[in-house]
Amino acid sequence: MIILYQFSIVLTQVQFLFGPDVKRILTEGKMARYAMLTAFGQDRPGIVAALSEGLYQLGCNIEDTCMTRLRGAFTMMLMIRLPEGLAADHLASRLTPHTSPLGLTVLCREVPPQAAERACEPEASLFMLSVYGADHPGIVAQVARVVTDHRGNITDMNTRVIGAAERPVYVMVLEVQLPKGTKAEPLQQALDRLKPTLGVDLTFRPLEIVRL
Repeated sequence: MIILYQFSIVLTQVQFLFGPDVKRILTEGKMARYAMLTAFGQDRPGIVAALSEGLYQLGCNIEDTCMTRLRGAFTMMLMIRLPEGLAADHLASRLTPHTSPLGLTVLCREVPPQAAERACEPEASLFMLSVYGADHPGIVAQVARVVTDHRGNITDMNTRVIGAAERPVYVMVLEVQLPKGTKAEPLQQALDRLKPTLGVDLTFRPLEIVRL
């Protein structure tokens, strides 16, 4: 959450510098073409540098990204703006000189313009759901089903297994959106009923939405 807060500050500074023309400055020009690139492999120093350098040399622009380490593996998802003349299905092979030495697997597909468009966020209530308890199968499935059945949309999720191998503890943090006008109390009550079934602690609290 600290990173997201700092990122919001940077976006606010951009808006301050460019004023009301920021949207025009960011979107003017020819119809942009986008690709979703996924890369993963054994974690080691230099992965981000190698991939970003390769994309830069091909004329690609890195826009939205999500990168994290899962145990000993590093995985990344990137929304890439493609240059003219470069097809999305050629991108992975063109990056091979940069990714092959690191043993990275790279997948890429073109994203329809309507899916890549930076649309205004719909009015919705934002909540954080935290889950903590003994690890066992079914925690994610049952929590996600309750959220979905109460019109919740999971927009971000992070999980970790921590603790000793003989007594693993499961930690899950979700960002949940509820449509405008949807009361949070029924979802809160359903989650409370889930606690004894799963044998976990759950906390569900509202988050402040920063709009730029």
